[in-house]
Amino acid sequence: MQLHPTWLRERVSEPDALDPVNHQRLYETSDLPADLRVEAVETDADGAPRVRFSDGYVARFDPALLAIECGWEDDREQPPAPVPWTTALSELPAIRYEELDEADGMRRLLDGFFRYGFCIMRGTPNNPGDLHQLASRFGFVRDTHWGQLFDVVTKPSASDLAYTGLALAAHTDNPYRFPVPGIQFLHCLENGVAGGLSTIVDGLAITERLAELAPDEAEVLAELPVRFRYDTYGCIVEDSSPLIERDKHGQMIGLRLSTRLDYVLPAPPDKLDLFYSGRRRLQKLAADPEFVVSFPFEPGLLLMMDNRRTLHGRTAFDGNTGRRHLQGCYIDHDGPRSLWRTLMRDGVASLGREAA
Repeated sequence: MQLHPTWLRERVSEPDALDPVNHQRLYETSDLPADLRVEAVETDADGAPRVRFSDGYVARFDPALLAIECGWEDDREQPPAPVPWTTALSELPAIRYEELDEADGMRRLLDGFFRYGFCIMRGTPNNPGDLHQLASRFGFVRDTHWGQLFDVVTKPSASDLAYTGLALAAHTDNPYRFPVPGIQFLHCLENGVAGGLSTIVDGLAITERLAELAPDEAEVLAELPVRFRYDTYGCIVEDSSPLIERDKHGQMIGLRLSTRLDYVLPAPPDKLDLFYSGRRRLQKLAADPEFVVSFPFEPGLLLMMDNRRTLHGRTAFDGNTGRRHLQGCYIDHDGPRSLWRTLMRDGVASLGREAA
């Protein structure tokens, strides 16, 4: 691979070009010569390349970092790649709360989260409001019209079906937002009802199965925009997106499945036929026992889910048999990613919070 001179120059880490604390460039890239060239490459005694550019600047490069940048070597800081799963998953990614204080415990939890799109913490403090501190270990809690924390309990004249005892089909949360909340926490404070098992489904696994069974349907679900709208009590939130979002390699990077809220935009009838059959097939896959993992919410259990990948739901419960109280909140993806990268580089998981 031939490295472009400007591409190489922008990776200079000399202290007069890159701030050693915040790692931001100390110059404007537009000030570099448009015809910049590499004039010579020499090798230091330790084997590191020293490059002289056509404008006279000389810089030393770390060959290991260049190899990672070029994709020749694995990036140790890169979070683990997602792995699709079904109910054949031998062991749920879970740790005890006290293990979070150990670097290895945090690493195992994050490893499971990145691979499988969810993880479970058991034995957490379970007083009302404890969730804020728990979630803040992984990122900055996002505020919405539900508040920073929201209570999942049965309510009269419920503003959402989650606040009833009805069964909830597997879904992702808040598909009507831009951006969609990245990671959701559900924290059990109390659960004495009959029923109400929590269910989770891997969106990656069911979209891959859909592509195998009906590739034309999967393609349309990744193509046609769908309007999602939440409208109640003076709050209107709306956004449009395909149900399945993919990257340039065709890999699923996002799924919005909430069939009580979705309205596909106008399209040719043949496309809509494929959309409706594909959505129906995807819903059936999300309810197929091959893909649905269920477990009871016990007090102190904290479920952390990638809301762009993992679907969650529950079985019906009878609120007259006891009390069921969960609290929930959202954070963004960059929190756990920062924790993983600092853990891999420094051995300590950190969000880099600025001092007040």
